[in-house]
Amino acid sequence: MTDSTREVLLRMGSALLAGGAPVPDVEWQVTLLARRLGAPGVRVAATPTGLFAGLSAEDSVGFEPVTGTLRFEQVTLVQDVYDRLMRGAVAIPSAIRELDAIAALPPSRPVWLSDLAMIAIGTGICAILQPTWRDLVTAAGSSLVVALLVMVGRRVTVVRTLLPLLASFAVGVLVLLVAQHWPLHGTLRTMVASFAVLLPGSMIVTGMSEIASGAAVAGTSRLVSGVMQLVLFAVGLFAAVAVTGDQLSALTNVRAQDLGPLAPYIGVAVIGCGIVVNVAASRAAIPWIFVVLALTFATQSIVQAGSGLILGALAGATVAGLAAAIVHRLSGRPLRLVVFLPAFWLLVPGSLGLLSTTELATGQAGFNAATIAIGSVVAVATGTLIGSAAGHALDRLLDPADTRDIQAVDLTDVDRI
Repeated sequence: MTDSTREVLLRMGSALLAGGAPVPDVEWQVTLLARRLGAPGVRVAATPTGLFAGLSAEDSVGFEPVTGTLRFEQVTLVQDVYDRLMRGAVAIPSAIRELDAIAALPPSRPVWLSDLAMIAIGTGICAILQPTWRDLVTAAGSSLVVALLVMVGRRVTVVRTLLPLLASFAVGVLVLLVAQHWPLHGTLRTMVASFAVLLPGSMIVTGMSEIASGAAVAGTSRLVSGVMQLVLFAVGLFAAVAVTGDQLSALTNVRAQDLGPLAPYIGVAVIGCGIVVNVAASRAAIPWIFVVLALTFATQSIVQAGSGLILGALAGATVAGLAAAIVHRLSGRPLRLVVFLPAFWLLVPGSLGLLSTTELATGQAGFNAATIAIGSVVAVATGTLIGSAAGHALDRLLDPADTRDIQAVDLTDVDRI
């Protein structure tokens, strides 16, 4: 019984990490599950690449690596197994078999269709950042190039490794060449929209929130990885400028608007459609994904209009986290992470923090852009923490017996478990 309990905890934690959950949340969920399974002395430590767990201070420690990422349809099934384990509705051996089956589950949609959904995501983001017909057409074409590179990267290791550099270079060359013959108001905005789906904004924000939550090792590793990816994107843009014979001043961050005030909201709907296809969201999650997307964007837009970009990002992230917790309760389904992540991805380019970060990387930014870049990332991270804390408070209010006295062990204690 002890071995099977530890095994299901390890497998569940690894699956949650593969689904994109932050390290502190995974430690919290695994610790709570262990208490439900009769292991109150469990000791847990998670990293972005795997989970350590021991049922007590005297028990041996197991490790389960994260071997890949899970699609949203798989994440929903994993969370369903978790909820049934918490209710005692499934036996541990059956839960382990279900987790094996979920990991081996083939995509419900063709992989090429998921990749082509990046065109919708890029075009939708452009409708928010730069709503003009010229930029939308250019962003759609550039997003197609990114999707094709992703397809090639699935088969060619070198392309997959250098994807940030290759994508930014290809998009940069295409947009700059178009701008030479068909003037664009803000080339940098069009470029960012085109490869935003690859940008590590969510990784950087998650890393900062993990550091703030005390998971310094996990947060630092994500932060360093995200910054290095940004460097690769910047190198690609430098190369694109050199190849096209332009100057860095050609990477302009000027907003234009000729599609009317509803364009950004239509863009959110297009982004939602693209994300649903790209991540293979389950049918049950689709309406709730759009609800949380709409609430998040509306909150961010309203607060941003009155109080600025940074407070808008903070408010949007807070609402996203709390709305995901409420959806989890109202729907009766394990959808918290599935509905939160799309809203989280929307926040990053929507806050314009990535635009400022790109300006910093290309050497154009002054103090104001640096402040926006850092402030936007910190705001989204802080809002994520506030929303998550509010969601946990809701859990404690509705299920007070489920959440008492939970302690998770930091990675630095692994050698003492």
